[in-house]
Amino acid sequence: MRFQYFYSVLVANSALALLSTLAAAKAPEQIFEQVSPSVVIVDIFDSKDEFIGQGSGVVIGVGQVITNCHVAKRGKSRQVRQSGKTFSATMQYSDPSRDLCQLNVPDLRAPPVVLGTAKKLKVGQRVYAIGAPEDLELTLSEGLISSLRPHEGAEYIQTSAAISLGSSGGGLFDDQGQLIGITTFYNAEGQNLNFALPVDWIGELPKRAQGAPMAAKKSGLVWLNRVVALEHKQDWQGMLKLSQQWVKSEPVSADAWFSLGIAHKNLKQYEQAIKAYRSALRIQPEYADAWNNLGNIHNNIKQYEQAIQAYREALRIDPKYASAWNNLGIAYGNLKQYEQAIAAYQEAVRIEPEKASSWYNLGEAYSRQGQQDKVLEIYQTLHKLDLQMAKAYSNAFILPSAK
Repeated sequence: MRFQYFYSVLVANSALALLSTLAAAKAPEQIFEQVSPSVVIVDIFDSKDEFIGQGSGVVIGVGQVITNCHVAKRGKSRQVRQSGKTFSATMQYSDPSRDLCQLNVPDLRAPPVVLGTAKKLKVGQRVYAIGAPEDLELTLSEGLISSLRPHEGAEYIQTSAAISLGSSGGGLFDDQGQLIGITTFYNAEGQNLNFALPVDWIGELPKRAQGAPMAAKKSGLVWLNRVVALEHKQDWQGMLKLSQQWVKSEPVSADAWFSLGIAHKNLKQYEQAIKAYRSALRIQPEYADAWNNLGNIHNNIKQYEQAIQAYREALRIDPKYASAWNNLGIAYGNLKQYEQAIAAYQEAVRIEPEKASSWYNLGEAYSRQGQQDKVLEIYQTLHKLDLQMAKAYSNAFILPSAK
């Protein structure tokens, strides 16, 4: 009875958490009204004080504006425009390898944005890009997070929210109006891709800017943009070749080895993928995504005990890693250890109550144990989250007389 009560509370609390999250989301017009006073236009001039281009910027403190270095360093001098007024700007911090520059604009009185974090983002999450495309006034574009890639301790964001050349340096905001990234536009491998630099890098900018000058070679971010473009096209052979070049150029880059592992995995070259992820982990042992991906490879080749060890390492590093909990449940299920699988799936749905696939897996584990009452309870949750998945679940696990 205690276990049944706990489970009922889990379902109820998870559903309430989901409804609360959805209810708290602000409308697009509210987001724009809230943050647009903190987004500015950055004008760039050459040595003769002639205008040569513009981008966007975001106010992060009194008289402090963040933008892309490929915007700010394009010319010799800069000005910031906001609400029809123009202000002189000087370079304060520069980190070209991450494409982040901070401008000092002492006369600017625009309010700073609220800084969020990119570390808790999820693929499919709704986001809003605000900038000044093609010398227009500030505009808002709405989209989703289409991909997240770990890079230098944060999540590099790919989004479907439209970003153009003039929008570079603008802000990417979540549905609460918190800044989660600095938008940047790239044309890589024949594709126009919309990326955002994680907001978490802003706090590291002063220290990095005071360090040794970056070598005049292709930075990891440039490599990553090209690799992600090939990943987006599912050109696994092209991604493999480029990742190998990246590893050769930067052999101590954990992200290069991680990308190589992704390419090998999608080509079903599992032993090579394991070696690539192990190389990434030798360089960066606390790389939770690499441990999780390594676990997936072991799961694919039916090395379930090794998979469980890898997932446990990922969860030691990040106990709120919902995908790793779900994957751990799959590994335990493959070993027919359903109690352990159920415990892992419960953690996954507690952390991400809106993730229908984890609920489905939890229901399957209960079905394997013959706990039909739990199977029916999960059907009710799935029915609220994903009707298509609920139908498939019902056909697979619920007896016709119980539907």
